[in-house]
Amino acid sequence: MAILLTGPIDNSPVNGVRPTQTVSIKIENQSAVNAATILIQGYSLITTRALYVSEQFTILPGAVATHSYFADINSFEFVITDTGATPEDILVSVWGKNSAGSLVAAHRLVYSELFGSENFNGATGATGGTGTTGATGTTGLTGATGPTGNTGATGATGLTGAIGTTGATGASGSTGATGDTGPTGVTGATGDTGPSGGPEGPTGATGNTGATGAIGATGATGATGATGATGATGVTGATGVTGATGATGATGATGATGATGATGATGTVLPDPFNVYVLQGAVGGNGTQASPFGTIQQGVTAVSPTGTVHILGGTYPITANITINKAGVTLMGYPSTIVLLQAAVIPFTIIGSGVTVDGLTITSDNPYAVEFIQLGGTNHTVKNNTIFGPPQAGPSSGWVVNRGLVTQIGNMTGLIVRNNIFYSLRQPAYFNPNTTGEIISNVVYNTRGFVNDQAVMVFSGNSWGSPVNAVDIALLAGTITGPPFDPLTDLSANNSSATIQDSR
Repeated sequence: MAILLTGPIDNSPVNGVRPTQTVSIKIENQSAVNAATILIQGYSLITTRALYVSEQFTILPGAVATHSYFADINSFEFVITDTGATPEDILVSVWGKNSAGSLVAAHRLVYSELFGSENFNGATGATGGTGTTGATGTTGLTGATGPTGNTGATGATGLTGAIGTTGATGASGSTGATGDTGPTGVTGATGDTGPSGGPEGPTGATGNTGATGAIGATGATGATGATGATGATGVTGATGVTGATGATGATGATGATGATGATGATGTVLPDPFNVYVLQGAVGGNGTQASPFGTIQQGVTAVSPTGTVHILGGTYPITANITINKAGVTLMGYPSTIVLLQAAVIPFTIIGSGVTVDGLTITSDNPYAVEFIQLGGTNHTVKNNTIFGPPQAGPSSGWVVNRGLVTQIGNMTGLIVRNNIFYSLRQPAYFNPNTTGEIISNVVYNTRGFVNDQAVMVFSGNSWGSPVNAVDIALLAGTITGPPFDPLTDLSANNSSATIQDSR
């Protein structure tokens, strides 16, 4: 087995453009009899070493293979592993290419340079016989557990600030003299006692033992004598004069202010549902910039309508669909944000209204017969993204049908697709019947071009790179005639001399 490394390659922007956009790796098998199995792995070296290319294939004896890979990132490295053929029979060169497909001299590594970076191993000699396994040594005793260290002393409590002295109490004012008590009035004379009531009736004679004699009648009550006159009330003496209030004592001096206590710990930042942050691989976050979520799905679940999911730099593997149905939400990619599809699922389904996808790089580890973004609803915007598929062999008519964008039939109006780059796809976008919108200032190359299937789309300012598209814009049967498509000469001129296939 032989392993070749390019080593880290710096691809920082020069005047805002990275020198290398794609990397071509050419491999020659000089063996006349042995096939070689080649594994090519590409790593982005932005903040961490992240695998974003992994392709294995076979080169027959005497064959030559050339494979191209995306490299529009600030730093990368490729590793080429050969199994099967004799190492000396495999020759490798690595070439950087700019957006026009021209070679970049600074990023070319030929066989001798690669060989110097990581030498092939010589032929492996015959394996010697395995020696007899020695007896297992006795396991040593487990050492005693060391004593637990003493607990450190508690720090001294800071001094309490001195309390200010209390001011002196002012002297009490003199009590005024008590007024004289007035004389007691004369007591009135006691009235005469009235006469007693009339005489009792006579006592009955005592008879022999037998019946009790009758009780005599009670005499009448005598008349009550007249009440004597009430004596006159004596005059109340005058109230004495109130004494003057004593003067208030002076206020005591204010005591010195005690020392300020230590500042408490800073509180945590609460999550903002209108600005949610995501960083691939983060664990236990709450969506703040200081403690982000670890997946895009977590961010989409947490964000409020009209909020933004900030997708920080890193490679995000996608194996399940993410549906976005919150009005006005934005997915915001940062430099070096790569969404890497790793299963035959649609990465993003966008429905509802007013969703924006901005600044993402979206690709896949293999060609899959699915679109990267499916759109339904109203007024969505897809802008400033780079969307591409992995290289496919042969003419584009036989490629797996992977597409950048697809609109839902009869369910997408007001779509804006602006300032994106599409390449190495079956189609950059397929616009289904009754879709309306604008396709502005995009760059498209190495595809079969935009497909307009009975949609009403305004194409303006789009341009076409190299390798050229099979066609640039295809108008299928059933698409309307007249504006915005006719005259075709104007449509072509307004889109960098576009090649138009008219099947109406």
